Amino acid sequence: MNILDIITRKKNGLSLSYDELSFAFNGYLNKEIPDYQMSALLMAIVINGMNFTETLALTDIFLKSGDELHLGEKIENLVDKHSTGGIGDTTTIIIGPMCASLGMKMAKMSGRGLGITGGTIDKLESIPGFNVALSEEEFIKQVEETGFAVVSQTRNLTPLDKVIYALRDVTGTTESIPLIASSIMSKKLALGAKNILIDVKVGSGALMKTREDAEKLSKYLVEIGEAYNRNVRTVIGDMSAPLSYAIGNSLEICEAMNVLNGKKCPLYDACIEIVANLYDMTFSSGLEEGYKQAKYAIESKRALNKFYEFVHAQGGSLRNVHVADNKIKVHSKKSGIITRIDAYGAGELAAKLGASKKTLDDEIDYTVGIMLNKYVGEDVEKDDVLFTIYTNNPNIEFNESDFSFIEVNDGIE
Repeated sequence: MNILDIITRKKNGLSLSYDELSFAFNGYLNKEIPDYQMSALLMAIVINGMNFTETLALTDIFLKSGDELHLGEKIENLVDKHSTGGIGDTTTIIIGPMCASLGMKMAKMSGRGLGITGGTIDKLESIPGFNVALSEEEFIKQVEETGFAVVSQTRNLTPLDKVIYALRDVTGTTESIPLIASSIMSKKLALGAKNILIDVKVGSGALMKTREDAEKLSKYLVEIGEAYNRNVRTVIGDMSAPLSYAIGNSLEICEAMNVLNGKKCPLYDACIEIVANLYDMTFSSGLEEGYKQAKYAIESKRALNKFYEFVHAQGGSLRNVHVADNKIKVHSKKSGIITRIDAYGAGELAAKLGASKKTLDDEIDYTVGIMLNKYVGEDVEKDDVLFTIYTNNPNIEFNESDFSFIEVNDGIE
């Protein structure tokens, strides 16, 4: 086979066989195919897509590039969850302790940021001492004892997805339903949970920009699960505005603790919905009971205490979580109502501060970000603080467009 022929076939909108996909992707993993050729193939896939047969094949190729843990056969009431990414989305860090406090167990393999969307691993690494590189034995032991553990993608689990994920992040090839579905499901299948909840985000700050795309991705995820005898359920959540008031790694850890303390916001609502579904999938309780239990996990502080236990078990020190010292307050120029907070624009501003990567070699600044003082639908007076910027660069310069993600309109529209 010839990689140029494979790139050309996909460029011309033709489907690729299992063997062709295996040749290209495993060749990249084995360093037989360079970045520039794999980037070309990924872009051709983004532009021309892949059918379900191709997507299922790529999922299998990702899965078979490494080990499978079959944790569902070893750990009772094991669940798994994934979010397709968004701005201010710390659902994993919140729902893991919630599930663990309700008798479920979650073994989570998470990724880093993709594009301007924050990654769970980046957020957890903003906690000094937090270890995301547990051995397989440590990982399983913590899930059994604590009920929740998070690791980054290891060398032995879906290593092909790991290198493709990193390349997509810096080549403008993140927004592809087949690539997203294959990436998500290969990681879920490698861990082995039978019950899997996928939180599919849609809106300006998500990888899926339209409801139609979100529904198509959901269909692919469920059907891949069925092919592997997994129970996959999806919920579709709005990401036109940030999910929480905090955008940036350390700030989002603080916001996660606020939600676990009972702070009501869209992030709280999303976590309640996810846990309610997982509870129903695990115990066949019905969604009404699932919602009741999810709210109880937070109201009773059991989930918060489980969060502290989880962080301590992985070596983290919440006392030493640090945010940038330089604060810039952005004030409203008029009175009115906040009618729009564009998630993508907010994510771009956080990226400008250094909260995410632009190239593979970039370093993330965990301490920078944005804290919203107001949210969509809230009244605002002239000179009220709309949001606070946290930066380590006191000389950073902003354009008017940097702040255009938030809009204040006069009166009631």
